[in-house]
Amino acid sequence: MLPSSIDDYVSSDHIIRFIDAFVDKVIDSYPELLSQKGKFIEGRPSYPPHCLCKLLIYGYFNSVSSSRKLENETKRNLEAIWLMNNLCPDHWTISDFRKEHKELIRCITIDFRKFLKDCGYIKGKSISTDGTKIKAYASRDALSMKQIDKKLTNAEKEIERYLAQLNENDAIENEQENMLSMSEELKSQISFLQNQVAALKSQKKVLETAGVEWFSPTDPQARLMKSKGSFMPAYNVQNTVDNDTHFITSCEVTNYPNDYYSLEENVITLKEQLDIVPETCLADGGYANEEQIQLLEKEGIECIVPFKKENESKKNEQENGIFFTYDQANDCFICSQGKTLVLIQKNNKKRKHFFNRYQCWQCGKCPVKQHCTTSKKGRILQRRVEGEWLTAYKEKEKTKDFQEKLKQRKCVVEHPFGTMKYLMGQIPILLRGKEKVQVEMDLYSTAYNLIRLKNVELVPILLAKLEKWKPVAELINFLSYYLKKRRLLYAIIYAEIQTN
Repeated sequence: MLPSSIDDYVSSDHIIRFIDAFVDKVIDSYPELLSQKGKFIEGRPSYPPHCLCKLLIYGYFNSVSSSRKLENETKRNLEAIWLMNNLCPDHWTISDFRKEHKELIRCITIDFRKFLKDCGYIKGKSISTDGTKIKAYASRDALSMKQIDKKLTNAEKEIERYLAQLNENDAIENEQENMLSMSEELKSQISFLQNQVAALKSQKKVLETAGVEWFSPTDPQARLMKSKGSFMPAYNVQNTVDNDTHFITSCEVTNYPNDYYSLEENVITLKEQLDIVPETCLADGGYANEEQIQLLEKEGIECIVPFKKENESKKNEQENGIFFTYDQANDCFICSQGKTLVLIQKNNKKRKHFFNRYQCWQCGKCPVKQHCTTSKKGRILQRRVEGEWLTAYKEKEKTKDFQEKLKQRKCVVEHPFGTMKYLMGQIPILLRGKEKVQVEMDLYSTAYNLIRLKNVELVPILLAKLEKWKPVAELINFLSYYLKKRRLLYAIIYAEIQTN
């Protein structure tokens, strides 16, 4: 038997009461974001934005992201009925709201993290960052420039063949009825191929404009990325997590093929969204961008990011007692056999850095030559010009403190990805385009933080803290600038990647 009052559908300590109160408080702070968008220009919205935002957060919190399933929840789920106050929007209304109110959902997401920070649930002193590939809602059959050119050539040849056949039919006077029917069929085929050529040229223009080699026709903003041994159209989602409390502090969707250019950007995002500058930043070897690590350390942020380990050849040299010592006074190297490697070339550029080359002329009768070099001219070494910082950093990597902090990263940043992917189910994302995918990841990251918050704090205490907390209404002014800045930054970085 159902309770007599709808308010009795959920208990007083249920997390859904916090979702309800939080969304109301934040949305009331952003009246400018509630302007009517979408299909209907005039009139009021069919459903209050508060209700639809609550429904989306509740749905993602319970691993229900489909608008059709959310529609069903409002009709049968007592918690959803309570949250929506008996309102039952159809799936089109839910779907359109999610696509058209990106900034509103983003405001709620960031304000929730600000609430966690202001209430002490996010410390921000030490963070871990990592990226994961999320399959785009697109076919795996991505197109390349080579494939498009091949299809264009074939289509143009077919058009020429059909046109020649059409001209031949026009020249034949006999069997007019058969010729007429065949000519109409040829014209239809030519029209179809011409439309195909126009579509292929449009896709080619997209490739040229984006400056990439591959793209998916169903989601052009997704990129072909390698994941688990295969390639797929995907987005690279960057997560930053508080090491002390394990809450997500930022979650940004990128279409970088790897994490190499993301370390500094992740820290900047944290500063801009939550006004947090961490003391320590942990990341895996994919973020080992020397220039970015140096810039962050100049800002006073300790970076725990491992560079590539020594290759097998260097390990073999060490096992055979081969090593080299740099003599700074004479600008040369002395090998383990007492031979001298003299400077033969200065400032040789390689991958944006400059190297000095040193060579030994006395390797002919060396007893360890077979383990050291196969060159008839002698062993050659390269030394980075102004490479003192990297040498010192690699020495720091060997310390016990560095290794212990590096182990901590795995225990912190991998868990949110696992939980979020569990919430996503078999179909990770339902929307197309980077900004719309960002909406979904905002909802998933909010759901993760809510799950964690529910496990560490009682709802009555959260409601009491929420009553005293005030959102910062100026955030919306930042968001418009922030989104524009990110689009410009992506364009600059991709141009640099393609150049290299």
